[in-house]
Amino acid sequence: MEERLDIFNLKGEKTSESETYENIHLRGLLHKTVHVWFLNSKQQFLLQKRANNKCSYPNYWDISAAGHIDSGETSLQGAKRETKEELGIDLLDSAFTLLTTIKQPITKHGDTFIDNEFNDVYLVHCDLTVSEFKLQAEEIAEVRWIDKNEFEKWIGCKGELLVPREEEYKILLSYFSRK
Repeated sequence: MEERLDIFNLKGEKTSESETYENIHLRGLLHKTVHVWFLNSKQQFLLQKRANNKCSYPNYWDISAAGHIDSGETSLQGAKRETKEELGIDLLDSAFTLLTTIKQPITKHGDTFIDNEFNDVYLVHCDLTVSEFKLQAEEIAEVRWIDKNEFEKWIGCKGELLVPREEEYKILLSYFSRK
């Protein structure tokens, strides 16, 4: 069965409609995703390197775990499912802290893939080592813990390729400064 996503209005409210993943992106319909950031006790973020077969930003470093919220699924259910699928770990609901929801700017990846989404941004405190994650090979090439200084360099284009998420990075760095 093909993945279906709920359609949202500009206020971030579900309409009564859903559509296939392919049609959502072909038509640029507004939908919702989850972004789950892992932070360890050393104050390092876990980043994933996107697989080289991804249609958007292949081989770029990105959020710890992320994905679309399926039709009928809550944001938290989507966050837990994506964490399990991509990183191979099951977490309790209480492990997830919703930081914010961001309306991502519309981004075109060629003529047939348009991102138009709200991103629910979560934080998870986790002290697993890289080897303890069971990575979904179709999605992730590798994961790495990086500290705030290195993360800031990458954001400033002085390091590895990082998926552009300017507003989200500001929120994460602000979280660091409150610690």
